[in-house]
Amino acid sequence: MVKMSLRCNLFCNSQVDQVYRVAMSLNKAPLRQAILLILKALPPAERRERSLALCRSVALSAQWKAAGTVGLFSALLTEPDLAPLWEPWAGGGEKRFCYPRMEGEVIRFYAVARPSALLASRWNLLEPPPGEEALIPPSEIDLLFVPGVAFTRDGHRMGWGKGYYDRYLAGPQLRATTIGVCFREQIVPQLPLEPHDLPVARVLEA
Repeated sequence: MVKMSLRCNLFCNSQVDQVYRVAMSLNKAPLRQAILLILKALPPAERRERSLALCRSVALSAQWKAAGTVGLFSALLTEPDLAPLWEPWAGGGEKRFCYPRMEGEVIRFYAVARPSALLASRWNLLEPPPGEEALIPPSEIDLLFVPGVAFTRDGHRMGWGKGYYDRYLAGPQLRATTIGVCFREQIVPQLPLEPHDLPVARVLEA
């Protein structure tokens, strides 16, 4: 285990240097590829431990404690897992959780009573089942956690290139505090930005 972790650390360190060089070139496609290569090399146990540490940090934050309705997302293997926020120690029982569902060119958030209610989609994502009675308007979300492939420390974000979250963040009804969550390997000094790329209010790294 120690040898495997050491090899991963050596590999990741050299790859992080490459990510920084690619980031400075302001080219999105190779930057996504370089970061995903690093994230796929992280051992599953390390992903879990770092995700749990991030969730513990979230549970202590003022934004979390003040929020009634929270927008989460079901993590890919390359993203921090926010599922521990459902646990009693995090105060999850006091929150109304909602998750995104891709519908055409947009995402809409639906209330979810428990994680097991999420269903596998054609994109290998876990999404809430459709149902207008569970639809949460953007104006009702107090705290929104936003995934991404890369972030800068001042909140700029690069996603997967489809623009789902960019369009949602640009909605006039959204008043939520937005928090980008990522692994520290996803933090870069700068990103190639386009007019539709909107920053998040804060970035938390695992």
